[in-house]
Amino acid sequence: MAKKRPTKASQRNPTAARPGPSQPGCAAAPQKTRWFWTAVRVTALIAAAATAYIARDTPRALGLGPQPQQTKQPSPNVGFMAHVLQKSKGQNICKPEGYVMDTYSDFDGIEALNHKVAGPLKKLIRTKFFRTLRVELYKPCQFWTSEGSCFQRDCIVQPLDEQKVPMEWQAQTIDHTSFGPFAGSFPRQRQEYTEKDFAIVNDETYGEGVWLDLVDNPERFTGYAGAGANAIWMSIYQHNCFGVPPYLQDTAGGWGSQLVNVDGKSMPFVQPPRKRRELTPFLQNLAEEERGVTLPADVPYEYRIFYRMVSGLHASISAHICADYFNATSNRWEPNLSCFISRIGAFPDRLQNIYFNFVLLTSAIQKMQPFLEAYDYSTGSKKDDMQVKKLMPKILSSVKNAGLLFDDSELFHGPAGQELKTEFKQNFRNISRIMDCTGCEKCRLWGKTQTLGIGTAMKALFSYPDRAFRGSFTTLDFKRNEIVALITTYFQFSCSLEGIELFRSMYQDFVTDWQASNSGSSQQQLPAKS
Repeated sequence: MAKKRPTKASQRNPTAARPGPSQPGCAAAPQKTRWFWTAVRVTALIAAAATAYIARDTPRALGLGPQPQQTKQPSPNVGFMAHVLQKSKGQNICKPEGYVMDTYSDFDGIEALNHKVAGPLKKLIRTKFFRTLRVELYKPCQFWTSEGSCFQRDCIVQPLDEQKVPMEWQAQTIDHTSFGPFAGSFPRQRQEYTEKDFAIVNDETYGEGVWLDLVDNPERFTGYAGAGANAIWMSIYQHNCFGVPPYLQDTAGGWGSQLVNVDGKSMPFVQPPRKRRELTPFLQNLAEEERGVTLPADVPYEYRIFYRMVSGLHASISAHICADYFNATSNRWEPNLSCFISRIGAFPDRLQNIYFNFVLLTSAIQKMQPFLEAYDYSTGSKKDDMQVKKLMPKILSSVKNAGLLFDDSELFHGPAGQELKTEFKQNFRNISRIMDCTGCEKCRLWGKTQTLGIGTAMKALFSYPDRAFRGSFTTLDFKRNEIVALITTYFQFSCSLEGIELFRSMYQDFVTDWQASNSGSSQQQLPAKS
C-alpha cells in the first residue's frame, strides 16, 4: 500500500500555534527535528521486529537448518494404485493414472467389462468340462535340486476319481508306435510343444498326469513359503525376463505367508494409513521404484509386454492369496487388506499388470470367438452341457462388445521380429518348466494351469492370423486342456479384479471407521461447558 503524504501541521491540529509576524519561520527548525526523531523511532521498531523474527526461526531463515521439503509427485504406477484404492462408487476417473499402459482402456472400463463376464464365468467354471483337468504334477525340476515338498494340508491336492472322467478324454494313456517286428514295443515320444506353442501343453490324451477337479482345489493361501517359494519367482524374473528384472523382496515372492522371511525372521504386514491424504506418500515410500529396480522405460515393446504378463500373473496370484487368507487368530479364511497392500503396494506396477493381463486374455478370446462358439463341450452330462451352451454365448457376446482393447499387430515387426518371437516362446516355455520346481502341489497346479492359459492366449494372438478363426478351423491346433486353461485363467484374473474392488471397499471402510471413531473420541475429550 502506498505511503500517505505527510499532512500539514495545521491539518493535523487546527489549534496549533502559528508563527507571528515578528517571527517569520521560527517553527521550521523544531519541525524538522521532530520529523527526524520520528523516523529514527520507526526504524528502530522495524529493526527490533526483524531481530525478533530471526531469533525465533534463525536456522531456517538463514538456511542453516532443514528446509521445508517440496511435495514430491508420485510416480505413474503409485498414482494408478492410489486412484484404484480411493475410487468412489459412481466416480468417473478421468486422469492419466487411470489408464492401463499398452491398452486402449482405463481400469474403470476394464472393471465394467468384468462386471458383465464375472457372473457367467463363475457358473461356467463349475461345469464338468471346465472344472476337470489333467495335469502332470510330478515332473522333476530341471533347474535345481528341489528342497522337497510341502506336506501341509492346504498344499496337497485332492485327485479326481478317474471314473468320473469321460472315456474319450483319457484315451491313449500310453500310445505305442506300430512299425516292423517291434510293433507296439516302444511308447511314442510325445512332443511337449509344437512350433506354435508358447507354453508346455502336456496333452491330456497320453503321458503321465493326474486328473483333478479345479473347483475342489482352489487357489488360496497354503502356508508355502521360504527359500523354495522365493526361488521360483527370482528365477523367473532374473533369467527369463530379457534382462529387465525388478527388485524382488523376499517377502513378496512365492505363494506363502509374508509373516516369515526366508531367514526365519518375522516380517509383519504393513498397515495402510488411516488418512486418505497420506495414502499416496505412503505408497510412494513403500514402492521399490526409487531404487531403479522396476522395468526401465526404454526397453523394447515386446520385452515390456513379456514382463507385464509375468508380473501380472505374479500379482494375480498374490491377490488370490490375500483375498482368501487364513487368519490363525480367528481360524477363518478371510480377505487381508494389509497382505494386499504389502504384496502389491511395494510393487505398484503389478496392480496395473493385473488389468493388463485381463485385457490380453480378453483380446485372445475376442479373436477366438468363432472357434469357441463352435467348439464341442460335450461331457455326457446333459445338465452341464446345457449350462455351457447357455453361458458361453453370454461371455463371448460381452467380450465382443468390449471393442478393441489391445492391438496384437503391433508386436514382432521388422527384420528381427521372427527371431524375437522365437526367443519370446522359449522364455515362456521355460517359465512353464520352472513351475515344476514348486514344492507345493496346489501352487504347482495353479502355476502350471495359468501359465498354460496365458500361453494359449499368446498362441491365439501371435501364432495365427485372424482368418484362421473363421471357416472350418482346419489350421488350428488347440487341445482341450488349452481351452480349459484359457477360460480358467480368465476367471482367475476376473476374481483378482473383484478382489481389488473388495480391497478398495475395505480400505475406504477402514478410513471411514477411523474417522468416525477419531471424531467420537475428540468430542468426548472436549471440556464441558460451565
